[in-house]
Amino acid sequence: MKILFCYRNWMNPNKGGVQRVSDTLANYFKTKGHQLYYLTFEYEKEDKYQFPAELIQLPDSDFYSEVNVRFYHKLLDDLSIDIMINHDAANDRSRLFLNTGRSSVKKISLYHTDPLHELNRKPNLGGRINNELLRNLVVNNLSGLIQKLRIGKKKKQIKDLLRNSDRLIVLSKQHKQRIETVLNIKTPKIVALSNPIAILNVEGEILKKKQILFVARMELVVKRPDKMLKIWSRINDKHPDWELIFLGDGPEKDKMIELASSLNISNVRFEGFVLPAPYYQEASVLCMTSEYEGFPSVLVEAMEKEMAPVTFNNWISLKDVIDDGKNGLLASRDNLDQFAEKLDKLLSEDSYRNEIALNAKVSVAKFKVENIGPLWEQLFKELVN
Repeated sequence: MKILFCYRNWMNPNKGGVQRVSDTLANYFKTKGHQLYYLTFEYEKEDKYQFPAELIQLPDSDFYSEVNVRFYHKLLDDLSIDIMINHDAANDRSRLFLNTGRSSVKKISLYHTDPLHELNRKPNLGGRINNELLRNLVVNNLSGLIQKLRIGKKKKQIKDLLRNSDRLIVLSKQHKQRIETVLNIKTPKIVALSNPIAILNVEGEILKKKQILFVARMELVVKRPDKMLKIWSRINDKHPDWELIFLGDGPEKDKMIELASSLNISNVRFEGFVLPAPYYQEASVLCMTSEYEGFPSVLVEAMEKEMAPVTFNNWISLKDVIDDGKNGLLASRDNLDQFAEKLDKLLSEDSYRNEIALNAKVSVAKFKVENIGPLWEQLFKELVN
């Protein structure tokens, strides 16, 4: 089959989790005899990565322009594309990718995050109202209304995706169940397929050091590296032989370096944007403090490399990955003290940490591409036949 991946950014796996997952799937599909193409909007021509697919860029700088629409329709016809995978399901850019004109291409939309994560945010109401009684009145009256409006907007978005897609892929059974219960949308067109573990080619043995990894963009809206620093400040004096290493760049990196200094944390290092694979080989613990995730590649990649994970229980797909106390540790939402206690125990007890790490490696074998890939193959056959 001829398969077209559509996404705003180009699919270099070194650029982020979405790209690593996409690259892993593309390489798998290629081994099964499929012909792969990437359609992208942004691309650095200096990129030297050897893509497993032919890379095609939309010609016009105005994403939604008629020039791009006509180019896209002609591309589908000229290449005789059988299946288009829209990797931008969470974004309005889907309007372009799902507009396939008269082509008979089968369309799959893929969420790379929790489809309903917006519904978890508490409305910021009454923050500037000094009168407590008035503030509570505003919050109580408007919170329910705002949540109803959010639910209505999200329901429309997902129904639009379903109407214009042959299948909608979510990353967890938990996501599908929540769409059914919260939005009252039940359809066999929604399919739960976990991300495969990205193939990380790293030479050498796994030799663990007393290192903790935090792998994410340096930004405060979702990834919350500030919480990780505050957690580490509670216990780092007890573990002077351990080091916290931040991998990732972003708008808040300098602020995080300043925060580490103000908290008097010495055993911390900021590496910036680097490939995480070599660090997985040596680090013993992974920490995640995200407000939400879809199905984080970092988590299963690290667990596959025998790292013991500690994370806030902030997203529902964790049920698919972590069994608390067996292959990882979960702290209650925003409970920094509890997170610190669990991390402290993990660092203090070598046998306990090693047991968690070994269980982690075994438990994520089900997410290897040789197990996830055939489920995609089955889906392709259903659509085309």
